Amino acid sequence: MASSSLAIACAAVLLAVTLVCLNGSEYFAFIRNRRRTGCYMARKYPHSEPFLGYDLYRKRRRALANGDTQDLYTSDFNRLGKTWQETFLGQRIINTMDAVNHQYIHALGFEDFGKSPQRAKLSAQVLGNGIFIAEGSQWKHSRSIIKPIFAKAEVENMTMMAKHVDRFLALVPRDSSDFDIQPMLKKLFLDFSTEFLFGESVNAQTPEGAATGENFLRSLDETLLGWNKRRQAGLLSFRYTFDKSWAKAYTQLYSFIDARVNRALELTSCSANGKVESRIRNQPGRYVLLHELVKDNQDPISLRFELINVFLPSRDTTAALLSNTFFQLARHPKYWKQLRESALSLPINPADPSSLSFSTLKSLLPFRYVIYETLRTLGPAGRIFRTARRDTTLPRGGGPDGRAPVFVARGTTVCSLTYHIHHDRDIWGNDADDFRPERWEEGPKGGWEFVPFLGGPRICPAQQQVLIQATYLLLRMVSEFEWIENRDEIWEYVELQRMAVESRRGVKIALGSTAVI
Repeated sequence: MASSSLAIACAAVLLAVTLVCLNGSEYFAFIRNRRRTGCYMARKYPHSEPFLGYDLYRKRRRALANGDTQDLYTSDFNRLGKTWQETFLGQRIINTMDAVNHQYIHALGFEDFGKSPQRAKLSAQVLGNGIFIAEGSQWKHSRSIIKPIFAKAEVENMTMMAKHVDRFLALVPRDSSDFDIQPMLKKLFLDFSTEFLFGESVNAQTPEGAATGENFLRSLDETLLGWNKRRQAGLLSFRYTFDKSWAKAYTQLYSFIDARVNRALELTSCSANGKVESRIRNQPGRYVLLHELVKDNQDPISLRFELINVFLPSRDTTAALLSNTFFQLARHPKYWKQLRESALSLPINPADPSSLSFSTLKSLLPFRYVIYETLRTLGPAGRIFRTARRDTTLPRGGGPDGRAPVFVARGTTVCSLTYHIHHDRDIWGNDADDFRPERWEEGPKGGWEFVPFLGGPRICPAQQQVLIQATYLLLRMVSEFEWIENRDEIWEYVELQRMAVESRRGVKIALGSTAVI
């Protein structure tokens, strides 16, 4: 304990010296930028312990434990405005819920910002240098390979998706009994994601694959929880140095993926002239991410991390989105009834994959509106961090009225909070916190006022797949079941942060095909 306290004290002294030097150079950089742009410093959080900001760190830890992190940020935005700066464990962070600033960070001023080196280091054991973390030419190369694969997969027929959804529906209770749909959705999208990424499914929804699926999901969830704890701790992440459970979890994740990578590499060879020859044979019109990646990359470690970078958000985001959708529909069942009426009026059989196409699913606007409203109210992602590569400014947030530019010194972390952009009453009206899908019938919002998939050059390449998969499952569910009912005694949403934000209490519902008596 004494050695730990001494280490913290030494780190604090070193940080103090560093901050004094930085503050001097940043001041002169601010003066230069102020003359040129009329910028201001962002309003400061009123720390009671301003040096390290440990007071705010304690508040965030409590909020994370209680599942109300977004509420804590909301109260801070209400007090301080849409853009303000904090000290978080000695690191300056500018928080913004301004859609104009979000657009600048992720698109118009894209070259001014990059991934945080500190956060990349904390993520290295999980993400390596894959597309989620990579910068510059490495990121551009990864994206040039992965994005077209998702585009091709969009036109793939519905047979594979239908197979896994059929299994899912067979497991859903039909006797109006209570059940938690969230773990079931995780297994469904584990099956679907592994088949798309590796060419073979874990089949976690079947008796034969249940044990493998449970073990994999457990290692996956423990990997994400351990990763999130270290990201939250920031400079204090060394406190987890002797926690071996995280290493055990991500090692199991490695083993699962490495086995499939090695199998694909065994079927791939590189000739003397550099031409890659593959003996992998896929069904016509079917695209498997791993099989496409090995045509360009034969490094097993690089392939492992590239696959993890795609797998985690694709599985986690879609499962969390649909869990949150059922959470909302169970509390607002009139929209379930509307979706069912829409589904029953279609001149197709949703259970027949040959009668469906991606374009058909895209055209089902009532379903799209429910999904959009879920993404807006309970989006799977809440905070996105970037670090300033050079001295720059954000378009808004400075001055007495918050309309002037804000100075951002080189090395400053900027956090754009999409959850709060999606709850901004200046954009969405006084009912911004309400689940009301019909607001989308009133006209779409501007491109940067609704950003569940980020936007700009780093926009999620799988966004269309996520929306299509969510629409398809909803279509099948409302076609099968007449009503949905909430069976959780707690009405409010309690957050659990992993890769995506999900309901800590699960999603406890009941479904039935006859009217409730």
